Amino acid sequence: MTGAAGGIGSAIVGRLLEAGHSVAATDLSGLAELDGLAERFAERLTRTELDVCSAAAVRGFVASFEEDGAAIGALVTVAGIQKTGASETYELDDWRRVLEVNLTGTWVPIQAVLGPLLARGAGRILTVSSEIGLSGAPYYAAYAASKGGVIALTKSLAKEYAGRGLVVNSIAPGPIETGIFLGERGHNQAWLDANVPAGRFGSPDDVAEAVAFLLSGKADYFVGQVLSPNGGVVI
Repeated sequence: MTGAAGGIGSAIVGRLLEAGHSVAATDLSGLAELDGLAERFAERLTRTELDVCSAAAVRGFVASFEEDGAAIGALVTVAGIQKTGASETYELDDWRRVLEVNLTGTWVPIQAVLGPLLARGAGRILTVSSEIGLSGAPYYAAYAASKGGVIALTKSLAKEYAGRGLVVNSIAPGPIETGIFLGERGHNQAWLDANVPAGRFGSPDDVAEAVAFLLSGKADYFVGQVLSPNGGVVI
């Protein structure tokens, strides 16, 4: 799993561990946030710092993971960044970085695990995209483009590999109460009332529950779907 140290990522790690999965949690930094889970699930949780944009590093990690005898059964890609700004003044370097982390940083781990999963003829790939990747939003052009790309990638892979035993889907969260989102909007009840029929921000646990479902045996017929826990949001 990538992006495991963030608010959504750590919630997903916890939920999957509680469901009985073993989790290889990766992030560029901040894995100390999982200390509590590591104490509770020491035998089923490993933590590794990993740059998802480095194909060599990711392939090396997957190879070493498989060599240790721990067969990969699923991949969850959560790693991502967000930088908003007016499109007319948005820096090209920022555009490139957002797409590199969010889109290329999703593709690189997926490509690295395709070989092992296809060799076993079974597996799950679950990307974390965004509701903004479906609807768009002002000042989010780079982020929306990157997450829309993740959705298109997900659907393409789902169709390419469904007949070979791989189930590929995406989670597209709406306004979730994380440090990144609240840093952009804060606790803005007027915005919630205008845009979110549920009247509240979602929690990382709402996303984690959706992930746990799509990785379960109850979701075998969900192929190329985008499940969006968003409180009925209209952006």
